[in-house]
Amino acid sequence: MAPHNNQLAHDLDGTGPLLVAVHGITENRSFWNPVHLQQHFRVLSVDLRGHGDSPRTRPYGIDESVEDIHQLIESLGKDLAGDQCPFIVGHSLGGVIATAYAARYPTRGVVNVDQSLRVGPLPAEIAAAVRGEGFADFVRTVFAPLYGELDPALVADIERRRTLDQEVFNGFWAPLLDWDADTLAAWSRRTTSLPPDVPYLSLHGTDPGGDYADWLTDRIPGAVAEQTPTRTHYPHLAQPEWFTSRVHQFFS
Repeated sequence: MAPHNNQLAHDLDGTGPLLVAVHGITENRSFWNPVHLQQHFRVLSVDLRGHGDSPRTRPYGIDESVEDIHQLIESLGKDLAGDQCPFIVGHSLGGVIATAYAARYPTRGVVNVDQSLRVGPLPAEIAAAVRGEGFADFVRTVFAPLYGELDPALVADIERRRTLDQEVFNGFWAPLLDWDADTLAAWSRRTTSLPPDVPYLSLHGTDPGGDYADWLTDRIPGAVAEQTPTRTHYPHLAQPEWFTSRVHQFFS
């Protein structure tokens, strides 16, 4: 559905409890199409601001996206038949947004797809590359190792369909580019301060570090960290049926 005013573009499909699906940076809601979560859920897939068919409304950022999603859910109230407390699944950047949403609003459970929440300020040379004329080449270099074992045809499809928008990218990366370590750490603490009864699954197709599971459960007690069958940043696209089954099992 196309947006009106500053509402996020979105699709609402399926029956069952509400599940919000949040894509990664440079992507859009259509990236969820191969993943048939609507077999078990009423899926609200969104285009983040600056992505897909959603408005290009500054500022671009994680906290702004949380508010966008919450406002969309509220605006769809009657269409959701009273079910406004969602499950939320996010890939990559969407995993951070899903986590931040659950820290701020009532949420029935979170699945974070291959996004480490352990972050620190990026070096000045990376900030210069992201903001410079070589932005597109830099981003492609960053993304290339993340494909891992993903089928080359899927890699080509992702490359063809993603949108490299420098202003939008810089907006979402601003905490890593602009904030000092203390400011970023305080924001990270707020973002990972989930209520203790919210189930949290962190699915990793790339290596987050040997001690990451311990780090995560220190931040989010009860969080479950798992390695996916296929080593890739895109485990939901590598094995859509497995992914749908795992999400349904975790949220049941």
